[in-house]
Amino acid sequence: MESMNRVEKPLIAITMGDPCGIGPEVIVKGLLDKELYDACRPFVIGNADWMKEAAARFAPALEICPMEDPKEGHFETGMLDVLDLAPEQDLSQLQYAKPHPAAASLALRAMTLAARMALRNEIDGIATAPIHKEQMQGIGFSFPGHTEFFADMAKTDSFGMMMVGGGLRILLTTIHLSLKEMIGKIRKERIYDAIRLTAASLERDFGFSDPRIAVAALNPHAGESGIFGNEEKREVLPAIELAQSEGIRASGPYPADTLFYQLKEGRFDAAVALYHDQALIPIKLLAFGNAVNVTVGLPFIRSSVDHGTAYDIAGQGVADAGSFQEAVRLAAQMARHRKVGLQRRL
Repeated sequence: MESMNRVEKPLIAITMGDPCGIGPEVIVKGLLDKELYDACRPFVIGNADWMKEAAARFAPALEICPMEDPKEGHFETGMLDVLDLAPEQDLSQLQYAKPHPAAASLALRAMTLAARMALRNEIDGIATAPIHKEQMQGIGFSFPGHTEFFADMAKTDSFGMMMVGGGLRILLTTIHLSLKEMIGKIRKERIYDAIRLTAASLERDFGFSDPRIAVAALNPHAGESGIFGNEEKREVLPAIELAQSEGIRASGPYPADTLFYQLKEGRFDAAVALYHDQALIPIKLLAFGNAVNVTVGLPFIRSSVDHGTAYDIAGQGVADAGSFQEAVRLAAQMARHRKVGLQRRL
């Protein structure tokens, strides 16, 4: 802990997301919290004029401070530094809750600059506000979301989504697939890669020296010796054994109906889930509105809110900033762990 305290406060870039959604609102509300400034040096990549409008509407006590370089930042509570992407751009045609190509274009510019800064080691981490995927595709964005975009920018094909919240850390082996398609994707190599990514992230980003990783079963009762399916014996168990042979403290497969209770009770440090709802149901049950989405396997830190643009409430002043605050807080914690690890290696 003493070494953690000596580490300089991490510089965390916050991408503005879709300006027509709730991103600007949760950013200005969330960054009224002094604790976030105690934990890191946050700044926004986006449009300063739009952020000024958001602050005037949702956080009147907040002063927006445009800058051209993070070296100009104040990093003080009540003074939100904004790396102004498009000071000349006229955004008067944009409205809350109304999708627009210019909004998607601005979101993409922020994401691209953040990734480039991270790859140049100019920042210590990225926390992202939500984007509108349909509008992004309309401007030629060819990725399902942030996760795949950042992986492409980093030129890595080994990455994953970890959900953090409610005392749980759960990495997803597969993400947005139908159940029928997902079953065909549950293969030894893919599960092993998920275990390996989980172990590496727990050690580098969360400070665990010998993490305990549980792997969920696909079928009820872990297949009940083949009565309810043989995927556990054919694919899941061999992946676990391969990870164990490499010194990773993985175990399972465990029936999902009991695994996440055991994870919450502290028997394990993280779990590997095999499909989307298997991971998201326990996370959202315990941390709805406060969970964080982390991309693991990148050379830089990226965290995100667990919600979308929420056009149905955008502009109304009712958006909850809890997940955003947790995303920034977690990015800062992860950055500090990485810095401590680097210092130890040096």
